[in-house]
Amino acid sequence: MWPFLVFGGLFAGAATLGRSGRPAALPWYALFLVSVLFVGLRHSVGMDWNNYLRMIDNVANADGVWAALNVTEPFYAILLLIGDATGFGIYATNLISAVIGLWGVWAFARRTPNPWIALAAAMPMFIVVVSMSANRQALAAGLIMLLVANWSRFSLPVRAGLIILIAGFHASAIIFLAFVAIDLNVPRAVKIVGIAVFSLLAIYILQQSGYGEYYNQAYGEGQTEATQSSGALFHVAVNAIPATLYFLLPKYRGILFPTPLLKNMALAALLTVPLVLVASAAAGRVSLYWFPVSMFVWSALPAVVSAQFRRPVGFFIGVAMVAIMVFWLQFANSSAAHIPYENALFLNGWELEIGVLP
Repeated sequence: MWPFLVFGGLFAGAATLGRSGRPAALPWYALFLVSVLFVGLRHSVGMDWNNYLRMIDNVANADGVWAALNVTEPFYAILLLIGDATGFGIYATNLISAVIGLWGVWAFARRTPNPWIALAAAMPMFIVVVSMSANRQALAAGLIMLLVANWSRFSLPVRAGLIILIAGFHASAIIFLAFVAIDLNVPRAVKIVGIAVFSLLAIYILQQSGYGEYYNQAYGEGQTEATQSSGALFHVAVNAIPATLYFLLPKYRGILFPTPLLKNMALAALLTVPLVLVASAAAGRVSLYWFPVSMFVWSALPAVVSAQFRRPVGFFIGVAMVAIMVFWLQFANSSAAHIPYENALFLNGWELEIGVLP
């Protein structure tokens, strides 16, 4: 587990020592590079490792480009084709996915009050758990963060178009269209009914489709719905807990939830909690798109206390995030797939899993 402890310690240290406002370029991009290499060049790490090996094998042996694009979502299939063409297989695909997905994480974190704390908040569940297993959805969620970071710059049609394009990496991203619908200039009753119908339809599609299989696979075949629900509830709680501060600290809503989009996402994070009881897989999948709530709230929390307590709060948050990571690695049903951690940079060529599967 020590590689994860060292990796998490970098984020905890940054959360403790980093200042609010625009971060210094050198440590900012250095941590990005370390994270890309740690996530993107992992070897045999994550519950979906073998699934993605089979996926790239299916793409490589597909009967033509059109057949390859139908193996999975088309944009991710293109990344698999690139990985196969380079000769580095899934390692190249993972590295490209890590660059794109983490670029979104860093872009959103930079827009928060304390970017270093925002990164620490993303570290345990988004970077370590999701990005190192659910490749496609981590990539899509990272692009959603990039969109959220630039939300005010785009018109409604452009936002909708970008979300549809992002769904080309993972179909579950389509649910983010609900936030575009919220901004429509129509009567509130029509808006509420429309959002409800769309959300139910999207959740049904997510629950029934073969896309976004992370939760079904992560908790293993043969396990009970109760087990799946408990695991999904843990993921959902990561965003739902900071979202509760919208009601617990109403005096500081302007600091913790300064934009309508963040307020709406916080409410969505809370509404996802009861969904676990009836559709745990869908709840777990869609909760990954609410991570900007967790990142922004924890980054803004030091601003609600006196100046002398802000650095201790940053330290507490950083340590808490490492503790969450350790707890997951010790007790989660799927954590065994993360340990031991290995990286392609430190392996011999013959040890790498490249080529046609037997």
